[in-house]
Amino acid sequence: MTKLHHTALIGTGYWGSIIFNTLTKISKKNIYIYDKSLENSKLLKKKFPNKVKIANNFEEILNNKNIKNIILATHPSVNFKLGKKALIAGKNLFVEKPMLNNKKKLSKLILVAKKNKRVLMGGYIYLFNSYIKKIKQIIESKELGTIKYIETQRKNLGPIRNEVGSHIDLGSHDISILKYFFKNKLKLKSKIKRNILKDNISDITTLNISIGNIKCEIVSSWLNPTKERKLLIVGSKKMLLFDEMENSNKLKIFNKYGYYPKITKFKKNYISEKARIYMGKTKNIKIKETDTLKKELLHFEKVCKKNINPITNGNFCLEVLKLIV
Repeated sequence: MTKLHHTALIGTGYWGSIIFNTLTKISKKNIYIYDKSLENSKLLKKKFPNKVKIANNFEEILNNKNIKNIILATHPSVNFKLGKKALIAGKNLFVEKPMLNNKKKLSKLILVAKKNKRVLMGGYIYLFNSYIKKIKQIIESKELGTIKYIETQRKNLGPIRNEVGSHIDLGSHDISILKYFFKNKLKLKSKIKRNILKDNISDITTLNISIGNIKCEIVSSWLNPTKERKLLIVGSKKMLLFDEMENSNKLKIFNKYGYYPKITKFKKNYISEKARIYMGKTKNIKIKETDTLKKELLHFEKVCKKNINPITNGNFCLEVLKLIV
């Protein structure tokens, strides 16, 4: 079991609690926590009596020389203020996405981290996902042919955010995935925002993005009756579908053409009164699933020890933010 440096977690709401639970699997040491809601902290203390040290305030954590790393699972509106204080105090910093919703403030935070020679890492968890890593390998192997089109669907019923739209809350995941897949720069072509519940917050958003000649459509919504997490890649030779919500066979490659095949490609039984498109075989790609959040937090620990840039460093997060705000 890895011995983490003393780590402090700020924010123990829904996702903060999940982060804490993962930290307990990694560290033998006590984990410091602070939340404005003392009730949230007490719940974790009750569940993990031998793993929690509750701080009375943020300054207590900043002044504790034993604490080397701070994780922010807080709202974007407070991340700049808290993050800047943490970096100046000499702490390494992990900030859950969206790190910030303001490009100027994020640029300043990057400079503060650089000046103080501290690690700044954003929480884009899919870059540590075993399926996403496999898909990158498939793309690079050219098995799908030339990539023509990519579509992502990230939908669920809530939680409704008050500070950022669905494209920042949900769509930023898919932007980070596309940045991981391709070296070419992503360009935003258009943004369709649907403000259903609040005038200033988009509940449903479609981002049209180009990556060279590849056309991409990113659909994000928190007004959907079911939870959907789908990634479709259309190649000139084959198509790939990653359906994260499937219990099994999440990743499939369809032997279907992106281009309509020539008549010589059809077998006789496909030529009938009813037109049929070439089907071919479907291949299920088996992947050993791993604890993605654990891998992400271990990466944070590793780069902090070596004081090197993480995969999702401040500049990576800034490039994602520039595309969606």
